[in-house]
Amino acid sequence: MLTLRDHGVEDYAALRDMDATDVGQLHEDDRACLEELGHYLVTTESWQRFGIWLLHKHFDPDPGEVFVEQIVHSPRGTKTSPVQRSTFGAQGLHATAIRFGDRSGAAVGMEYAEPDDFGDSAPLGDDDAVVLAGIAERLAAHDKIDRFGVRLIRDPLGLAENELLHETSDSSDRAMNCVVGDRDEVLVAQHAIQTAWKWRVVHGGSETIVMQECTAGCVRVGEGHDIAHTSSGLDDHDNPTEGGPDTPF
Repeated sequence: MLTLRDHGVEDYAALRDMDATDVGQLHEDDRACLEELGHYLVTTESWQRFGIWLLHKHFDPDPGEVFVEQIVHSPRGTKTSPVQRSTFGAQGLHATAIRFGDRSGAAVGMEYAEPDDFGDSAPLGDDDAVVLAGIAERLAAHDKIDRFGVRLIRDPLGLAENELLHETSDSSDRAMNCVVGDRDEVLVAQHAIQTAWKWRVVHGGSETIVMQECTAGCVRVGEGHDIAHTSSGLDDHDNPTEGGPDTPF
């Protein structure tokens, strides 16, 4: 059975700030953990349902608030901001991103969306408990429970292959705004920091290859807490690339 609770202020207070720390710097042990998680998601046939995200923050919620993503129709994109949980009914929000408190698989919802903004993906439920517990066990084995969480793979905007989301965040505004942009134009961003990954399987010849894709990243665009995010690829030295973001294991 899946155990899931809403995040509190303390859950975000415990996260490292993307703008003020080196939380975005990946090390060899991080990559080893991600590699094992990718193969686990493939072997459990969960690679189309779950991705992994780097636990970090840009600002803290106030007491009683949770982070909620909303669809914006013009310009096409999303807005994620802290909203009082009491605004919504018990079933009024579905978790889109979680973290684990320990290796048992007990989860903490870190971001949410209303049903109308959720997309076609099924909400998290008891059928996900075994796979999520397996992810938690592997994170704990790598001592990465406080490093990585899980994102539900969803596409509420129906992005085309040549589109991606470009996200900006400002702590003074307390909102993260994503706008759909042309992939080739957005991928010119420099100094991208990987923050989310998903995997896919490529069948060819006698081998089955597990490919890791960076699906989101952070790029500093100003002073203070101004951060720009974009989907982008990075090479083996974490440098942004203008080509495909696929990394084979």
